Amino acid sequence: MGIRVKLVAFLLLFGFVILGTLIWSNQFVLHKTILHYVDQRDQQRLERVKNNFEVYLQYEPIAQASDVSEEMWLRLLRFSHRVDLVQVPTMIPLVIKRDLRRRPPPLDEFEVRVSLMASSGQLLYGPPLEKHALRLPILENGVEVAQIGYQPLKELTDRADIEFSQSQFKMLSLGAVLITLLALILLWPLANHFLTPIRQLTEAMHRLSGGDLSKRLTVKRQDELGELQRDFNHLATTLEAAQHSRNQWIADISHELRTPLTVLNGSIEAMCDDVRPLNKQNLQALQQEVALLQRLIEDLYQLSLSDVGALQYAMQPLNVSTLIQQSVAQFLPKAQSKSLQLICQTESQQAWVFGDENRLSQLLNNLLSNALEYTDAVQQNGERGLVKVTLTKKMNHWQLVVEDSSPGVLQAELSQLSERFFRTDKSRNRRSGGAGLGLAMVQQIVKAHQGTLNFESSELGGLKVVVSLPMESQG
Repeated sequence: MGIRVKLVAFLLLFGFVILGTLIWSNQFVLHKTILHYVDQRDQQRLERVKNNFEVYLQYEPIAQASDVSEEMWLRLLRFSHRVDLVQVPTMIPLVIKRDLRRRPPPLDEFEVRVSLMASSGQLLYGPPLEKHALRLPILENGVEVAQIGYQPLKELTDRADIEFSQSQFKMLSLGAVLITLLALILLWPLANHFLTPIRQLTEAMHRLSGGDLSKRLTVKRQDELGELQRDFNHLATTLEAAQHSRNQWIADISHELRTPLTVLNGSIEAMCDDVRPLNKQNLQALQQEVALLQRLIEDLYQLSLSDVGALQYAMQPLNVSTLIQQSVAQFLPKAQSKSLQLICQTESQQAWVFGDENRLSQLLNNLLSNALEYTDAVQQNGERGLVKVTLTKKMNHWQLVVEDSSPGVLQAELSQLSERFFRTDKSRNRRSGGAGLGLAMVQQIVKAHQGTLNFESSELGGLKVVVSLPMESQG
C-alpha cells in the first residue's frame, strides 16, 4: 500500500471520527441545553403559580391547604399560565367566580407535573414527587400553609420542544458534515504538498542506490522537507566526489606501481637474455627499484590505516620546540649539500602540545624534505636558496611555519597540495619528486592532533606551510 493511499485513508478515517464526534456532541449538548431551557421555563411558571396562590389567599384565607378544593387548585394552575395576579390583582374575582358551566381546557405538559402538598409534605393534588424534586412554600401572613412542587423533565415531552430539538440537531449535523467535507477538500492539496517532495526523494534515492550519483533535487521549500532535499543533494555530491576520488586513487596507485614493476621486469628480462650483464651494479639498480617500490607501498599502507582510523597514536604531552630543533639538525647536512640555507626560529623553548612524538617527527621530516627538495639553490636575485622554520604562539595554539624561497606554487594549486599523488610539476617522476603522498600524510597527522593545515604563498618567493596545534597547559 502506497503512502498516498495510506494518507488518504487516514484523512478519511480522521474525518469520519471528527464527524461522528461532532454529531454525538451536538446531540448530547443540544439535548442537555434544551432540557435546561425547559427546566428554567418551568421554574418561572412554578414561581408564578406560587405567587398567584398567595395572592388568592389574601382574598380567601384558609386554615390549612386541604381547605382548597381541587377545582379551585386546577383553576389557579391553569390561570397562572397566562396571567400574573401580582401584576393584575383585579382579576382575582374572575378567577374565583369563573363560570363553571364552561368546559375547562385540558392541562398542558407542565401543569400535569405540578403538585399541591400540605405544609407537612402530604400530597393533596397532582402526581407524587421524587425526593429531589423542586418544592416552593406557600405563605399566608408569613406562615407556611402549603407547598407546591414539580418533577423536572428527564426527556423532552412537549411536541414543540421535540420539533425544535430535532430541527436544531439536523442543522448542526449538516454543518458538521459540511465542515468535514470542507476539511477533506482542503487536506487533499495539503497532502500533495507533503507527498510531492517525498516522492521526489524516493525516486532520487532509487537512482542513487542504483549507482546514478548525478541526480539533484530542486529545493524550493524552507521546511524540514526542504532541509532533507538539501541534505540529499549534499550527500549525492559527497558520494560523487568520493567515487571520483576513489577512481582517481585506484588509477594513481596502478600508475605508480606499474612504473617500478615495468623497470624491474625489463631489467630482469634484459639480464636473462644477456642483453645486460648480471653483475653487482645492475643488481644494485634493481635493489634501488625495489626500495622505491617498498617505500611507495609503505606510504600507501600508512595512508590506508589513517583513513580507516587504525593508525596508532601514542598521545602524550611533549615539547614540540625540542622536536623541531632535532629535525632541523638532522636536515642541516642535506641543506648544506644543496647549498641551501636552513634557519630555525622558535619563540619559546617550552612549547608543549598533546601528541605522538613519532608522528610529529614524520610530519616535520616530510615538510623539511619537500622544502629542501623543491627549493632552488640560487634565487633569481643571486642569493642562496632559503628554507625557514618558525614556531610562534597564536592565542591557544602553537603555529609551525615551514616556508621556502622560489620556485613558488600557483595560487590555483595550493588547495590541491594535500591530495594524494598530486604534483605541481606533472612531468616530475617519482624518483625526483616522490609519489605525492607526503603532504597527504601530513594532513592526516595534523587532523589526528586536532590541528589545522594551510598552504599559502610565501613572502620568500616559494611555498608557506602553516600547521596549528592546540596548546597543552603543562608538560
